[in-house]
Amino acid sequence: MAHIAFFILPAAGHVNPTLSVARELVARGHRVSYALPENYRERVLASGAEFLPYAMDQERFWATMVPKQDAAEYTDQQEFVNMMKWMLDMTRQTLGGFERHFGDAADRPDVFVCDPSSFWSGHILAAKWGVPVIRSTPTYVANEHWSLHPPVDTAEEQAEDPETGALFAVVSELLAEHRVEKSLGDFAAEVHSGPALVYLPRAFQYAGDTFGEEVRFVGPCTGANSFHGEWEAPGTGRPLVLISLGTLYNKQPEFFRACVDAFRDTGWDVVITHAGGVADGELGEVPPHIQVRDFAPQGAVLAHASLMINHGGTSTVLQAVSEGVPVIAVPQMAELHATATRAEQLGVGAKILRKDVTPERLRETALALTGSAEVREAVAKLRGEIEAAGGPAAAADAIEALLAPVPAAAL
Repeated sequence: MAHIAFFILPAAGHVNPTLSVARELVARGHRVSYALPENYRERVLASGAEFLPYAMDQERFWATMVPKQDAAEYTDQQEFVNMMKWMLDMTRQTLGGFERHFGDAADRPDVFVCDPSSFWSGHILAAKWGVPVIRSTPTYVANEHWSLHPPVDTAEEQAEDPETGALFAVVSELLAEHRVEKSLGDFAAEVHSGPALVYLPRAFQYAGDTFGEEVRFVGPCTGANSFHGEWEAPGTGRPLVLISLGTLYNKQPEFFRACVDAFRDTGWDVVITHAGGVADGELGEVPPHIQVRDFAPQGAVLAHASLMINHGGTSTVLQAVSEGVPVIAVPQMAELHATATRAEQLGVGAKILRKDVTPERLRETALALTGSAEVREAVAKLRGEIEAAGGPAAAADAIEALLAPVPAAAL
């Protein structure tokens, strides 16, 4: 039995895909542990993994890590600085406790699964102890052929900025303090390179054929995870549309009102989940064939859906396609624009910018997508790519491949 430790960015879109992988590893007899804030305890324990909590300022985290809405790309140097500050502060806050927790050689992880978007405690401990690391990436990976985000500046230009340079100096001191004999540049490069789990099929990744075999495109791994109770299908036999903007960009009552008006007088059933972003009465009069809820078990609804309208979240789009459902994506920031564009390129959905959302546009696009044989064929093709990617079993295989072989004398 090996010990696999997950250090994941504490955001649902990053954590949730890993839980099915953890469940698979536990089923194979491995010990799995997670370092996450307290609000993730229940879902981690439900996977069979151990839970190691740490304190986190949730308000600062979301203010720092959620990019400006409608940004086509990251251009703000201050956003980079704020993110660096958060990552450095959290690393310094958690590293000592994690080292004490895992310090006993018998308790030490055999593999670290680290989110490159999160803070660096897992990476530093792995480098210090010589333990292999595999990245956990719920969205696109980058190489010399394609990258979602252009660099804020070159490393040299960043170091010349007094505030950024001071942060880099502290990171270097932290590495030296923990006897990690790597330059800051080498350490940063390792965080974003090497073996990786990517929760997309290779066909959905931009320039996917330019990535080597150490980058494992395992497809979406969210289908078995449900944390939002039960849902009963209407049973009317009518087409159904699921509408959600996720949990970060959900405070948009005007968008949800447009959705209500789009399907008010149609022969569709509608499920709107707004994650608490809409107050009572903000949507006006809602007809009985439109359900409005804070949350619903997304997989259960998609199993009955003909269409999903969402914010362009990569995991959400791919979960819909894995159920044979095309998407209308209304993207909110850079990564979501990329996913909406990719869905259009592959023929499995349509992209509507927030400024262009109207009831008429939503309704016309919904009818066009669901009535198109070409869209059905494209969805079926990408669904096949998702199934072939292997999901949690393929991810667990990739993690196990990093384990040191058991000596013959121990068998």
